[in-house]
Amino acid sequence: MGDSSPLLKAGTQVMSGRATAKANKTEAVMIEAQAKGVDLQALQSSERRREDLRAGLAAVMASRAARGVSLDSPSAIAVEKELRRQSVRDEGVERVGYRNQAGALRMSAAARRRAGSNANIGGYIMAAGTVADGVANAMSAGSGGGR
Repeated sequence: MGDSSPLLKAGTQVMSGRATAKANKTEAVMIEAQAKGVDLQALQSSERRREDLRAGLAAVMASRAARGVSLDSPSAIAVEKELRRQSVRDEGVERVGYRNQAGALRMSAAARRRAGSNANIGGYIMAAGTVADGVANAMSAGSGGGR
């Protein structure tokens, strides 16, 4: 019965490592899905900004036309350029924020996958140590009893 105890403990250590590895890898998949969601938000945000720019430009042009102001005057062109410049800048800032968020999530997912692999390996290493200790104990008990 004493010989099966280290083997049972070793088996438990291997299974524990596998369970931890599976949990970490599952969490990595979930985090990666979150990163894809952030990528989608970035695309939606960019499209929304472009739509807002088009609507803003249309409103400015309609206002100028309603007042009888030329649409191709230097001031009209300057206003349009400034609206576009601000929109592009704002979109770029927002895009960087989304990219940073998605990148951090992907790094977290990669860390979870590595932790899963390490947990699996660690379970086997602990099990090997347990079996080695059991063998050493059995050998010392066997040699001590023969004297």
